[in-house]
Amino acid sequence: MLFFQILLFGGYLYAHILRTFFRPSFQAYIHLALLASAAMVLPIEPSDAWKPMGDESPTLHLLAMLAAHVGLPYFVLSSTGPLIQAWLSYQDNSDRVYRLYALSNAGSLVALLSYPFIVEPVLSVSNQSVVWSLMFCVFVLVQGVVAIGLFRVNRTAANPPKTDPDARADVIDWRLRAIWVALPALASTMLLVVTNHVCQDVAVIPFLWVLPLSLYLVSFIICFDSPQWYKPKMIAAMTLVSMFGIQAKTLLPGSIQLIVEVSMYMVMLLGVCLLCHGEVARIKPSARYLTQYYALLSAGGAIGGIIVAIACPMLLSTAIELPFALSMVTSLTFLLFFACRGWMRTDYDWSAAYRLRFAAALLMIAPMVSMSMADQDETITSKRNFFGTLQVLRDDSGVRLVHGSTIHGMQRGGEASGEPTTYYGRESGIGRAIVAMQSDRPQLKIGVVGLGCGVLATYGRASDEFDMIEINSAVVEIARENFSFLSDSPATNRVHLGDGRLVLERMTDKKFDVLVLDAFSSDAIPAHLLTREAIALYCDRLASDGILAIHVSNNHLDLVPLSHRLGHDGGLETRVLRSQGDPSVSTQHATWMLMGSADHPLWSHASMAEAVPATAQQLQHAPMWTDKKHNLVSVLRLW
Repeated sequence: MLFFQILLFGGYLYAHILRTFFRPSFQAYIHLALLASAAMVLPIEPSDAWKPMGDESPTLHLLAMLAAHVGLPYFVLSSTGPLIQAWLSYQDNSDRVYRLYALSNAGSLVALLSYPFIVEPVLSVSNQSVVWSLMFCVFVLVQGVVAIGLFRVNRTAANPPKTDPDARADVIDWRLRAIWVALPALASTMLLVVTNHVCQDVAVIPFLWVLPLSLYLVSFIICFDSPQWYKPKMIAAMTLVSMFGIQAKTLLPGSIQLIVEVSMYMVMLLGVCLLCHGEVARIKPSARYLTQYYALLSAGGAIGGIIVAIACPMLLSTAIELPFALSMVTSLTFLLFFACRGWMRTDYDWSAAYRLRFAAALLMIAPMVSMSMADQDETITSKRNFFGTLQVLRDDSGVRLVHGSTIHGMQRGGEASGEPTTYYGRESGIGRAIVAMQSDRPQLKIGVVGLGCGVLATYGRASDEFDMIEINSAVVEIARENFSFLSDSPATNRVHLGDGRLVLERMTDKKFDVLVLDAFSSDAIPAHLLTREAIALYCDRLASDGILAIHVSNNHLDLVPLSHRLGHDGGLETRVLRSQGDPSVSTQHATWMLMGSADHPLWSHASMAEAVPATAQQLQHAPMWTDKKHNLVSVLRLW
C-alpha cells in the first residue's frame, strides 16, 4: 500500500510539473519517451537474485523490489488520470473533467474485486505477467496516440490570457492547499488503521481486507461523480451512530458481536472517507489547477501510508493509533454534524461548531477512556515491527504469545511449565509423531518452520537436535526472553532467522527425521510453503525414513485436501490427525497432516490408530498449488 501510495503521488506530481512548465508539444515528447521506456522494462517477474537472506529490512527490501520491477510502468499508469484530464481541459475547461476521476476509481474497484476471485484462480503468475504486459503495451499505444494529439493544441488554448474570465486564478491560499492534503491523509490513515484492526484483532477472515479498500474507492466514486451525492449532515449522522455502535458492542449478545463490530467499523470508515473526500471535492479548484489539486490529494494519501506503515511500527510498541484516530474523527464528525446548516445543504455555520468545542473535546477522549477501561489480561511485553504487533499476556492459566487474535503458543506456570500446550499437546498429531519416533530412535534431528514461543522444544531429549526457522526477529526475542521452553530443553536448539523455504534451500547438508511446518496461522497463508516445488524441497531435506508434519488448523481455509494431494503428488503417504483440546492442560483443537513413505513404521504405531488417510474424493477434487499458480479461493471455507 505504501509503495503504491507514494508512487501515485510521484505520478501526480509528474503530471502537474508537465502540465505547468511545458508547452503541449513538449509534454507530448516527454511523455512519449516515458511510455517507450516503461514498455521496455516488461515483463514483470523478479529473478532469484531478489530472494531475501533473512537479515534485511522487509520494508526496504520490498520497496526496492517493487521499485525495480513495477516502478516505471506504474509511475506511467499513475500519471494517466490527471494527465488525460489536464489535456482534455484544453478543449473543455469546465468541472466535468473531474468526473473522470470517479471513473478512474471505478476501474480500480473492478480490478480489486476481480483479481483474487477471477484473475488469480484462472491465470498462473507467468501468464498474468504476459497478459498484463500485453495490455500495458496496448495502453502505451492508445495513450501515445492521445499524446501525439497534443501537437495540434496551440499555445493560446493551453495558456489562455489572464484577461479571460475562465482563466483567472482561483483564490488558492495555503489554508486551502493544507486542507487538500490533510483530509486525504486522514482518510488514508483511517483506511489502514481500520484494516489492520479488523483483519487482525476482530475477524481473521481471508479477503476481509478487500472490503475496507473497496469502501475507500467507493467514497472517491461517490464524491467525484456528482456534487448531489454529498450530504455531509446525513453522512456525519451515519458515522456517529456507527462510532456509538463500536463502543456499545459489548451490550449485545455474544453471537452477533463480531458481525456488528465489523459492520460498524466498515460504516464508520465509509462515513469518514465520504466526509474527507466529499469536502475536498466540494472545494476543488477550476480545471486550470487540476494537476496541482490531484498532486496534493495524493500527497495526503502517501502521508497516511507513511504514518501507519513506517512511523507507527518504528515509534510505537502497541496499536495505539486506532483509539487515537477514532478519538480525532469522532470529535471532527461531531463538529461537522452541528456546523452543517441543513440535511440537504453543504454550507456550514462554524460558530455553532465553536460553541460545541468543549463537548467535542469530551468526545475525543471517550475512545481512549473506553480502551483503558476494557478488561485486559496483564501485558508483560509488546513488540511491533513490519510483521505486526506481538503481545505476551499473562492470565490465570499462564503466559501466552498473541498476534492480533491468534495465539502462537503458551506456557503454564509451576511444575507444568515444561509441558506442551495449545496445538502441540501430547495428543496432537505432532506430539504423537515425535513420541512414537523417539520410542524407536535414540536421536532425532527435527526441523521446525515457525518458532512461536518454542513449545515444540519440550519434546527434546539431550540427544535430539532442533533447527528452528523463524521469519520475525521479534518472535525470536520473545521466545528467548519471556518463555523458557528453549532454555529448559535438554536438546540442542538452533534458531535460524529468515523465510522458512529459503532457509531450507540453503541447508543443503541437513537431513531431518521430522520436519515441521507451522507457519499457516489465521488467514496469513504463505502459499509458497505449500506448493509442489516446496514439497519436493522438503522431501529432499528429509532423512530416508523421515516424516513431514504440517499444521493445517484453520477456521476459514480447508488445507487438508490440498495437503493430501501435494503429498501424494510427491510420492508420500498422507494421514490427517485431529485432536480435541483439553482446557485443563491448556491444549486446543488441532489438525495435523503427517507425510512419509508408504511403508513407514510410524503408520503401524498404536498412536496413529486415529490418523485418517486421504479419500479418493479428496484427491480427485483437491487443488494443486505450484509456485506459478496458487490461490486462497480454492481452499476457502467461510462456514
